[in-house]
Amino acid sequence: MKTTKLVLLTGLLCAALSAGYLASQAKDNKADVALQAAIKTETVDGNLKGAIEQYKKIAQSVNRPVAAKALIRLGQCYEKLGDAEAQKAYQKVIDSYPEQTEAVKAANEKLSLLLRADTVAGKGNKEFSIRKIKEGKDVYVGDVGTEGAVSPDGRYLSYVDWDTGDLAIYEIATGTKRRLTNKGSWDQSNEFAQYSRWSPDGKQIVYDWSNKNGDIDLCIVGLDGSKPRILYSNEENDWAQTYGWSPDGKQILACFSRKDRPYQIVLVSTADGSVRVLKTMEQGWPDNMNFSPDGRYIVYDFPQKGSWESDISLLSTDGSREIPLVEHPADDYVLGWAPDGKNILFASDRRNSPDVWVIQFADGKVQGTPKLVKSNIGKIYPKGFTQKGSFYYGIYDSAYDVYFAELDPETGKMLALTKKTSTRFEGSLTQPEYSPDGKYIAYISVSASHSALSIQSLETGKMQEFPSKLRSFYQPRWSPDGRSILVNGMDSKRKSGIWRIDTQSGIFTLIVPPAPDDRDVATTHEWSRDGKAIFLARNANHLPYQSRIMLREIESGTEKELYRGSRGMFSLSCSPDGKWLAFMRRGKEGFLGIMPAAGGEHRELYRFKQEDLMFVSLRWTPDGKYILFEHVEPGQNKWSLWRIPMEGGEPQKVGLEWDVRILLSVHPDGRHIVFSSPSSIGENSGNWVMENFLPIDKKEK
Repeated sequence: MKTTKLVLLTGLLCAALSAGYLASQAKDNKADVALQAAIKTETVDGNLKGAIEQYKKIAQSVNRPVAAKALIRLGQCYEKLGDAEAQKAYQKVIDSYPEQTEAVKAANEKLSLLLRADTVAGKGNKEFSIRKIKEGKDVYVGDVGTEGAVSPDGRYLSYVDWDTGDLAIYEIATGTKRRLTNKGSWDQSNEFAQYSRWSPDGKQIVYDWSNKNGDIDLCIVGLDGSKPRILYSNEENDWAQTYGWSPDGKQILACFSRKDRPYQIVLVSTADGSVRVLKTMEQGWPDNMNFSPDGRYIVYDFPQKGSWESDISLLSTDGSREIPLVEHPADDYVLGWAPDGKNILFASDRRNSPDVWVIQFADGKVQGTPKLVKSNIGKIYPKGFTQKGSFYYGIYDSAYDVYFAELDPETGKMLALTKKTSTRFEGSLTQPEYSPDGKYIAYISVSASHSALSIQSLETGKMQEFPSKLRSFYQPRWSPDGRSILVNGMDSKRKSGIWRIDTQSGIFTLIVPPAPDDRDVATTHEWSRDGKAIFLARNANHLPYQSRIMLREIESGTEKELYRGSRGMFSLSCSPDGKWLAFMRRGKEGFLGIMPAAGGEHRELYRFKQEDLMFVSLRWTPDGKYILFEHVEPGQNKWSLWRIPMEGGEPQKVGLEWDVRILLSVHPDGRHIVFSSPSSIGENSGNWVMENFLPIDKKEK
């Protein structure tokens, strides 16, 4: 009897499931039939308005693939009618149907073409274009860096000549470079230029200057060879940055960071250096700010509360009015205010890719919704508009590859060729770090829109990602018990500290807060072997210029100085038995040495010959006999891996050579290493110009 009931129930269940399936299939078939009927109305009958009504109904279907297709067709109908509703239809596909990859791809392409079509209309043969400026071999966004700007006539780019730290200009047409300041070599002076912006007439440049005391001065220099003059100087400022000139040339737009922590948007008089505060902000300073061409407003971005993502607002230059321009959960930042006065360019990751958008502002009001200009462009460093509306910018486009290699612990020679790892996060993983038991690897996962901590199991290959609210972080270091990872990170206020990440929950906890005056920054870190303390390298940004190695107790926060030297950053690595600390002093007369982990006299193992050694990894072998380090020979571009006995002696080249730096970690077995290295710097990195992309006002046609 029980068996009969079971069979009966099973049959009823199958029948119900079958009925449900058939009903679902019927609905799907009905939606498909309706879509085909609407397409006939559009293409055969030529009845666009009738097709629009049909597509609207189909777009409400529970059949998501069909609904997404209907929205694409709906947008096409609106396009044929010249109706701006087309953009909304395409945007809905992107926002509401992210899993419909083909439809989303088509919608993205349509949105890009819409703006380009508006641009070409009424402009003759001028078409939307993006081209790269050739300024020599790219090192970091080209030889002319990220700190400068384009001249109003589009003839020059200002930049920092990092060979000396001087302000310089680059003539785009000829490739000619000329320094506008002459501070001498780094041996003569530690001063240097930073951000710079051109005057409206193109005859002067205002720039930030880090003076001999480590403070930031605002200076002005002419292109005629006249001596630079200090416009504004105040040792009470932790930081100062210039953003641009007022259209009449009488004011400099800047941001000051005071020692008592608030950030101020200010106007500095070019006549006498007097300052007028426009706005005080607690959260952080803007990535970018610009005057409107009529001088009535300032557009600026600012961090959202408790987050590194930014929104954008307009501030009247008399301080009487503020207007929200872009409010969105995504990270949005200002690129520039076009010379037509109506269009404001900004970058956003709202579609999970770094895109360029434009929004219009006129008559004191925001006009309509943002329009997509260019998708997936990369992280942009704006250099400004020319008078004719061309937009110049820099891109640093890097992808990282991760490799495994095998070493002979006895001879130190490489046994196996490097093998590139392959994961679905390929190109975005960097700074790999073996766990203490060798079963996991932690990575920093980087993209144009966010950074995250990723942990991969070497047994299963499974990858777990922990998103972060920090703007950026780097240098992961596992705790001895494997329960947490240290990173050096920058928060939403752009303040650097050291954070501990729980490897189970992914919770970030600040354990080394930023220095009170931002002048004694913790640059590198390493765990003590008992996990109760960490070693820190602190770099002073003020007189006397000194760097120190500290031992910090985690629970109490107390710090003990272990080493003090002249200015020069350190790399740190604690020996496997916890008794020794290896450190590398980088900078002039750099050296590699060891000292007792509890403090005491240090001993040099190797002194570098090159003048300035930067960005170098330092690791002990698990048996404690050797120290591995990266080295680049003076005058050569090849990085190589070396080892040196902890007792001293001649360093030995391991046999691993690379075109760029090697970010290294050693497996507990002492035979295997993992490292990451940039694989595509220079392919898209450089300076670019975007032309003929601004929407045309129909009244102007």
